[in-house]
Amino acid sequence: MVELNDRPKKILIIGAGLTGLITAMSLQRQKNRFSLIILEKERKPGGLCRTIENNGFYFDYAGHLLHFQRDKFKRFVRKKLSGKLVKSERESWVYSHGVFTRYPFQANLFGLPFNVITECLYGYFQAHFQSKKKKIKNLDDWIRVTFGEGIAKHFMIPYNTKLFNRHPSDLSPESIGRFVPKPDYRQVIRGALSGDVKSLGYNAIFCYPQQGGIEAFIQAIAKNLSCIRLDQEVKIIDLERKKVICSTGDVFDFDFIISTAPLPNLIRMISKVPSNIKRAASLLEYVSVLNINLGIRGNVGNKHWVYVPETKYIFYRIGFPHNFSHLMAPPNCSSISAEISYMPGKRPDAEKVINRVIDDLIKMKILPCKKSIISTVTIDIPYAYVVFNHQRNNALRIINSFLKNHGILSKGRFGSWDYLSMEDAYYEGLSVAANLNQMI
Repeated sequence: MVELNDRPKKILIIGAGLTGLITAMSLQRQKNRFSLIILEKERKPGGLCRTIENNGFYFDYAGHLLHFQRDKFKRFVRKKLSGKLVKSERESWVYSHGVFTRYPFQANLFGLPFNVITECLYGYFQAHFQSKKKKIKNLDDWIRVTFGEGIAKHFMIPYNTKLFNRHPSDLSPESIGRFVPKPDYRQVIRGALSGDVKSLGYNAIFCYPQQGGIEAFIQAIAKNLSCIRLDQEVKIIDLERKKVICSTGDVFDFDFIISTAPLPNLIRMISKVPSNIKRAASLLEYVSVLNINLGIRGNVGNKHWVYVPETKYIFYRIGFPHNFSHLMAPPNCSSISAEISYMPGKRPDAEKVINRVIDDLIKMKILPCKKSIISTVTIDIPYAYVVFNHQRNNALRIINSFLKNHGILSKGRFGSWDYLSMEDAYYEGLSVAANLNQMI
């Protein structure tokens, strides 16, 4: 006779995004210990790592590229996609002052107006060689101390204000630090004098699925997981009865929950949440993105993506999916993906945004004319980027302590309330599985 304590623990994973799938993949190898179910509210897995096909064009939910910092993730991706990857050296640019300059801005001033280059160089060296450094209290301080007043003025401050819909002084210093290339003074000087500076940053080389968009990677993982339940949106988590109720009316028992849902949503799902937990969740901020995708007749260039800091253009970044893989668009065609940030609950009118995007692309001489557009796909991403405000760390400490006491681990980009690359999400999934083993 099997004792109750010896039965496999019932694990519910909320969300079939990358972190949820990797967690399930790791745990399903221990069927004698765990009984797994993934509850996914959408009709297909992937979370933000999904792709839409329209008239032969493939558009991801904004940009998702594969950057390999560690060999284990590289081997995993190659195995799942049977080696069918396109490897590219980044062609990323910044458009400001009417010209394209290479990314990162701080190491590629060449081509900008002379007075802008002078201001950026003077500010950079003033910041680096002053004897007394300013105390860093927020992202604005970090930018000015790290790059100086000129680079802050002409790129860092306007770009991050445009992306996060708030001034960098309202953000904590750790908001973007690990993803921003920090050139030394030799690289800054060389980048001001010539346009041949070697690529800097974690994404200088990237890979992408040869066919099917980024979702091809997700499907390769999901096809071996029989525990995924689609169209199952979690509505209520009853901590006392250890039950989850979905929008379909289905009820699932659990011993532990691993949630990759946005943290504020998770707290709203839980019945009888203490008021201090609700207050902490209300302090978590984020931005939404309206992603306008255009299929174009003809070729609009060989760039991969462009950062656009100036407010006179509606988008903060544009990407060119056809350059990730030629199979992302029909023959003799190309594609553009524009990202527009907005405050949650204040989505702009999509038709007006599309028209503005087209006008701005024509002004930038990227799009030849409106008649060249043969496909338009609008993707709304309510949870796009976590905001690292000054209340974030304390709020997370309070919330995670409460969740852990009730057998819930909140993980993934919006579960951890962090900025995670796809590689980060992969290792987060492995880590969650290891932590769960220790908890039981």
